[in-house]
Amino acid sequence: MRQKFSITVADVTMNIVCDENQQTVDTAVTNLDNQIRALTSDKSHHCTKTEAALLSALDYATQCLHLQARVKELEDFVHAADPTGGTFEASLLRGENETLRSELQVSRGAYDALLQDNATLFQLNAKLVRQNNESNARADRMHDQVLSILTEVRELRERLAAMCVETRDPSPNYSTFEAEPEIEVTPHEQQTTRKYEQMDLDEILNTAPRPTGRPLSPSAHPLEGSAADGAPVSEPDRIADMLDFGGNRNG
Repeated sequence: MRQKFSITVADVTMNIVCDENQQTVDTAVTNLDNQIRALTSDKSHHCTKTEAALLSALDYATQCLHLQARVKELEDFVHAADPTGGTFEASLLRGENETLRSELQVSRGAYDALLQDNATLFQLNAKLVRQNNESNARADRMHDQVLSILTEVRELRERLAAMCVETRDPSPNYSTFEAEPEIEVTPHEQQTTRKYEQMDLDEILNTAPRPTGRPLSPSAHPLEGSAADGAPVSEPDRIADMLDFGGNRNG
């Protein structure tokens, strides 16, 4: 947008119209005024304001020619480096962008698949936890039955010792059997479990990036553990311990 400015150069005031902004016009006026005043104030070379203005114009014209030559040199250099005028580099960038987009799409698909596997494993883990709780409850009930049997055996021994002819019918607890709880595992859960059983989880956990302040132990697997870690002991071991304890008590 063309604007009108009032300027003063070497004490000469004039009005001009140009497309430049106020800051650019003020900087140009200041530089030209300073150069003219420097030429006219030189005592060794007498120079009028008109001659100083012409010399300044000649100086700026020479600088403009040098700048145009430099721009031409840079344009030739760019054209020699990329004869297509930048279209080749742009095509390379577009190709790289498309490659990154495809890789991102694949990563998103893998991420969605991992989310589905995570949901499946979460459901399977919930089933295993429920089965474990039911097994523990069953083991507690069997423990109570064993203690009841041991109590009856002790009472029977005491009575046989006092009255050799007295007998009694076996308690119904002798023939009681409780089936082990089972869970229904879907084919998809079985397939997901087999897939992750073939992976080296320790290596994955060791090489995975870890958040600051939250170290991840390779052995901290949710489905692994030992009796010392608080994991449930198998039922045959618990029953064997209880029977051995009862045998020691009753001699």
